[in-house]
Amino acid sequence: MRKDKEKYSAALSLLFYEGEIAWQMNLLFIALNVGIGTIIGESLKDFNIHKGQYLLLAFSIIGIIINIAWLCTFRRNNKYYHFRMAQARNAEPKEWKLLRKKGYNFSKGIGILINEKGILNEDKLHKLNRFDQIASNKRAIEISILLFVFSFVLLLGLCIYSVCR
Repeated sequence: MRKDKEKYSAALSLLFYEGEIAWQMNLLFIALNVGIGTIIGESLKDFNIHKGQYLLLAFSIIGIIINIAWLCTFRRNNKYYHFRMAQARNAEPKEWKLLRKKGYNFSKGIGILINEKGILNEDKLHKLNRFDQIASNKRAIEISILLFVFSFVLLLGLCIYSVCR
């Protein structure tokens, strides 16, 4: 049993590590977008269509590249996280049912009853509704990344239009 607990603990450590790496990468890409956004904002302040269009063109291309890289690393990190979660569920001692049974079922929208002494009735049943399942943190980040990509593509289109006019 002790060896099982050590294996489970190691699997959880890897799971936490993957989650931490994912959030650190998100912070890096957010900082890059803020930096590019600041430069673009400053460029647009005194925007001269003939002088600033090439700078905006360059930064819109850089923004697209950065955000596609973000999207790719985000999806890769997400797959690693799910892999580590599966490993942790597999390593969990069978009688615990924290990740393997209850945690997994809860994540899939199946109601979980915690019927322990001292728990109030309103705190016993836990269930994600349909919207909760759709509106995950990871989905919100992915939508945000796609909006950044769309914004930079739109800026690129406007720059190309102004150059070709």
